[in-house]
Amino acid sequence: MLSKTIDWSQLWYPGPKRAFSPDEMARAGSDRPSATLLVMAAINFAAVAFVMLQLVPAPHTARLSAALVALAAMGSVAARWLWWRPWRRPLALATLGVLGAMLLLSLGMRWRVPAQADRYPVALAFSIGGAALVVALWFLVVWRAQQIEARLREQAEREAAIEMARRLAAAQLEPHFLFNTLASVQHWVQTKDDRAAPLLAALTGYLRATLPMFNRALIPAGDELVAVEGYLQVMQARMGVARLSWRIDVDDPLRTLPLPPGLLLTLVENALEHGVEPRVGGGEVLLTLRRHAEEAVFVVQDNGPGPSAEMAEGAGLANLRQRLELTCGGQARLSIEAAPGGGCRAEVRLPWRGPLP
Repeated sequence: MLSKTIDWSQLWYPGPKRAFSPDEMARAGSDRPSATLLVMAAINFAAVAFVMLQLVPAPHTARLSAALVALAAMGSVAARWLWWRPWRRPLALATLGVLGAMLLLSLGMRWRVPAQADRYPVALAFSIGGAALVVALWFLVVWRAQQIEARLREQAEREAAIEMARRLAAAQLEPHFLFNTLASVQHWVQTKDDRAAPLLAALTGYLRATLPMFNRALIPAGDELVAVEGYLQVMQARMGVARLSWRIDVDDPLRTLPLPPGLLLTLVENALEHGVEPRVGGGEVLLTLRRHAEEAVFVVQDNGPGPSAEMAEGAGLANLRQRLELTCGGQARLSIEAAPGGGCRAEVRLPWRGPLP
């Protein structure tokens, strides 16, 4: 929304008023000028230099050419300085520095131009050059500040989307799994079944691991594995050892890798729902975590009937893909395919990152 009030300070102290913090510059302003921007600046400088050379009498073009070299060097230093400080106080200092340097150059050229008739075109040429440089620096700062503001807004929107996806993942935490498990506990307690106590202990460990898990945007893989183990223990207690066996094989360095919460848990839940539970006989789930070069590779494999359209279109995998896209910006890949020996193989590849601070 545009402001209806006039900011009179912009008339005598122009430029972006907001000074970006070092953290904001590191997140949104750490890039260097692009090749396109440098070429455009060179073309514009060449055009201004051509106009200046046309205004100055021929005997003084050599001196003006030397002054233009100094102007280019001064402009590049000022532009580089303002690239990392795109707000109005540095802009004001750079403007005063450029104007002061142009004044000194003009006085120097005046002493070197004895003819009164030649002094006016020389002064005019320097005025055009100084004004063009000041305007160029002003536009550079305004454009750069708007670029950083746009990037910060995009990052804020991205973080909000990640937060929303995290909350959705927490809301989709298999409510029917909890209800069915509690119903089993209740039934076994009422019938004095010895399986009630181990199932209740496994459910308590699962909830202790998962409930705080979704309060963070990223968690170490080791924390996620605790939740996965708790889930598998609950399901094994409910289904029986004969119907469900599982194994987790992890390279220890991967336990510190930051992950979106619920990544592995979603894949394991998917393997049990579509791979193990439909089998009349026993089913198996294998989870492996390996590092390949600069990628971390996670594989969840079962020996069930294999991938299906229902599995691919499920809300769990759709939500997982969205969270991977928001968290890794397209660098993560999720694939669902038939396992070589039968069953389904879900693979996630993530860029290798260091542990959380």
